Amino acid sequence: MTTVMAGLQVLPNGKDMNTDGVLPGLVKTIKESGLNYEIGPMETVVEGNMEEVMELIIQLQGEAMNEEGTEEVLTNIKLHYRPKGIGIKDKH
Repeated sequence: MTTVMAGLQVLPNGKDMNTDGVLPGLVKTIKESGLNYEIGPMETVVEGNMEEVMELIIQLQGEAMNEEGTEEVLTNIKLHYRPKGIGIKDKH
């Protein structure tokens, strides 16, 4: 199956929310996914087949919503697709 890359941010959308409480759990979920990833200062990039990447995004949104006080989640996603596949190493 073709490999895609997704640049993503999952952020709680609350008036007084601080991402420090949410981010460690999200990073743990990304690590446990088994997908190749790079954490950057503005977004995290993951690579895998489309189904794996979308499943991870759904899990991340659910985890962010489970944080105490989180009533909304904003998820920014950029997908990079190439018929022959694309990976993080191709971007360096």
